[in-house]
Amino acid sequence: MENELKKVDIDKLPLPKLVEALRQAAKSCQCDGTRETVFTSRGRDNVVNCLACEPVHDALQLLEKALKILQPGR
Repeated sequence: MENELKKVDIDKLPLPKLVEALRQAAKSCQCDGTRETVFTSRGRDNVVNCLACEPVHDALQLLEKALKILQPGR
């Protein structure tokens, strides 16, 4: 995943292509896109991304919202 992220030049990518590049980087993580289940005292509670790709997913969540707002026809 780190190699994929190093290839992304955020200064030259429009928002839709940046979002797609981050999605591809997250898919190439060592976890292969799987998610971990965090067990809490209340039982099976939270489903989270692995620690390596969690920041990418956090960024994607915000950028996807921005993309939705900026898309034409809204």
